[in-house]
Amino acid sequence: MSEESAPGKPWKKKLLAWWEGYDLPENKDDKHEQEPPVAAAPAGTKPVLTGVTSRFGKPLWSATRIEVVEKLWGEGFTTPGGDDYIPQLVKPLGLNPAMSVLDLAAGLGGAGRKMAAQYGCWVTGMEASPVLAKEGMERSVKSGMAKQATIVHYDPENFKHPKRFDCIFAKEFFCFVKNREGLHDGIELSLKPRGQLLFTDYVFDKEEPRSAAVKDWIAKEPVEPFPLTMQQTVSSLQQRNLDIRINEDITDAHRTLILAAIQSLTEFLASRSLDHDTKLAVVEEVEQWARRVAALQSGLRAYRFFALKLADGSEG
Repeated sequence: MSEESAPGKPWKKKLLAWWEGYDLPENKDDKHEQEPPVAAAPAGTKPVLTGVTSRFGKPLWSATRIEVVEKLWGEGFTTPGGDDYIPQLVKPLGLNPAMSVLDLAAGLGGAGRKMAAQYGCWVTGMEASPVLAKEGMERSVKSGMAKQATIVHYDPENFKHPKRFDCIFAKEFFCFVKNREGLHDGIELSLKPRGQLLFTDYVFDKEEPRSAAVKDWIAKEPVEPFPLTMQQTVSSLQQRNLDIRINEDITDAHRTLILAAIQSLTEFLASRSLDHDTKLAVVEEVEQWARRVAALQSGLRAYRFFALKLADGSEG
């Protein structure tokens, strides 16, 4: 493994050097743990946004974390791959102005707005985080796409939608849904006959003893992951009248996107002085993605799936 591809080298050394170049309290870790998740912050600080907490009891999203992830992935994005990546990812869908799209991992709405702007399609975004759903919808309103790229909060563990769509889309999210069978049921019911499903997700190649890096990733993700194997994913979809057309391992490309973004962020931060909360958010975000990279090099895989709902399925 080259130094550039290895988690923690060289960007983590640079990040730590940048961090230690400032006079921070010796007990900065303790201070971080004790920081209260208050909704109203003192003057001059960034607020913690109200919403669901992680499985460790901390708010999942804050204004500061949103700033960090947008600097990392691009405006409107919370996961790897920004505006330039989306057209390549969704190319199999053949989007056009007559088509409706349901995005089940809308985040801040970057992907939905890109699809709507470039192809003229109508995107309904659904997001598990109420904070991201609210922030994302505000961005759609500001960009003049309130109707063409809407975003609402939903519970993916109990997903149902009254409408049916030409396409359903999601990026690296389904593995964080425990009730996968229920989610797949909802997807099948929400697709029109000949409707298309395109998503990327974290999966295992096969059932086998997990590496230390994968166990560490599972143990420390803010939202607990429940990855299926690639074959379990395919079989579950096939049972729901979905014909798998693309089943592609994109791990190398995904890992490259992550490492390039972290390197770019590290270089950007090297010449800037940030407040303590922002530094903590940066380090936490980078460490989270470093764990994902390590897992992706030790048994976890990133896949792109594309499926077509067979025309003789339930018309609903």
